[in-house]
Amino acid sequence: MALQFGQSGSVTLKALMIGLIVLLLMIPLSMLRGLVSERSGMREQAYARVAEGWGGSLVMGGPVIIVPAERTYRDGDKTHVARFDLFLLPARMEANLNVTLESEPRRVGIYEVPVYLSDAQLSGQFDFAALAPYLDKVDTTYFWQRSRLLLPISQVRSLREVRRAELADQVLKFGPAGASLLSGIEAPVDLSAYAAGGTAIFDFHTVLAGSRDISVLPFGSETQVHLSSNWPHPSFQGAFLPVTRNITAKGFDAQWQVLELNRSYPQAWREAEVSGAVLMSSAFGVGLYQTVDIYQRGERAIKYALLFIALTFLTFFAWEQLSGSRLHPLQYLLVGLALSTFYLLLVALSEHVSFASAYLIAAAALVLLIGVYIAGALASRMKGVVVAGAMTVIYGLLYVLVLSEDYALLLGSVTLFGTLAAMMLVTRKLDWYRLGQNQE
Repeated sequence: MALQFGQSGSVTLKALMIGLIVLLLMIPLSMLRGLVSERSGMREQAYARVAEGWGGSLVMGGPVIIVPAERTYRDGDKTHVARFDLFLLPARMEANLNVTLESEPRRVGIYEVPVYLSDAQLSGQFDFAALAPYLDKVDTTYFWQRSRLLLPISQVRSLREVRRAELADQVLKFGPAGASLLSGIEAPVDLSAYAAGGTAIFDFHTVLAGSRDISVLPFGSETQVHLSSNWPHPSFQGAFLPVTRNITAKGFDAQWQVLELNRSYPQAWREAEVSGAVLMSSAFGVGLYQTVDIYQRGERAIKYALLFIALTFLTFFAWEQLSGSRLHPLQYLLVGLALSTFYLLLVALSEHVSFASAYLIAAAALVLLIGVYIAGALASRMKGVVVAGAMTVIYGLLYVLVLSEDYALLLGSVTLFGTLAAMMLVTRKLDWYRLGQNQE
């Protein structure tokens, strides 16, 4: 049987001791939150390792023409030469990306990292008339025959294949990009025929590898992007959202349309007039959203741990006063430690089985343990069954809160208010002064 705690004033003292136990349980709960953060960090390391070998978050842009130039000027008796580049973006750009998730994710230890291959096709045209305002300098020489075409790719190691690369019917041969605003690959191209203006059509077809997300830079004066994938849980992100999208259980497709007016940089500029950070700020795309983030759900469950432990203790305490059963503060402490261990078991199991299965196993073990313990402590199987039933309801509610991303705060607030209201209504006629005097 439970130890007797009674004598006059014991109810108040016991309530204070239960509150102290709840505060002490914050220590293991804070350690559990640290453990979840550590495991989440290890998973991020797994993503980083896969990104090093396969490819990580990928950003690609339309082609950029770079025309080298020299300006000659005199400073007293000395003649100086200043070298700089002119940059030209496409007048029109269409991008079609087919992102195919690999059937088998890459594994690093116990962690799985989804990876993809992207079949990217870029087409459009350049209008060299956009360079006209920069070509009126009589002291400047433009080396059109030494021009370069840059194809921006945030991670060059992500490039698997260049199937087609043409500009104005010229077949381009790419190599690593030199020092420029953006990383990527570039090819030498002779643009002497366009010194006086004109248009040039481009067509590129590449295969890129990556993980987590893929984004596009809207370099066209009018940019149209169509992206499709077999990933059913897209997370659209970046500077622009798609104008149309269709998401099914088999995948999704989305379309974007961005104008030059929507960006913060022009179609052409001299070197140093536009920074790489400004260009990257216009990127948009999609992330391969993980619908079941076990560490995020585990951390959310731990955030509610103190609330549910307090509710459990409050239920036990009110039940004691109404039923005449008695539990010693040490028994409250043991129950509290069992409740804390539930979250450790939940996180550990969810790394190897689905979150729903992990929660079911951990909750069933906890309910069974506390039910058997209370039945033995109070020498009553029926009371053990009642406690187990109440714990089942409480942790069923916690599961709903953990799964609910948008309404977790609302559900948690309503639950707390409802529980307190129920306890206050049930115990509203109790004479707490006489109750303490009658207990032995």
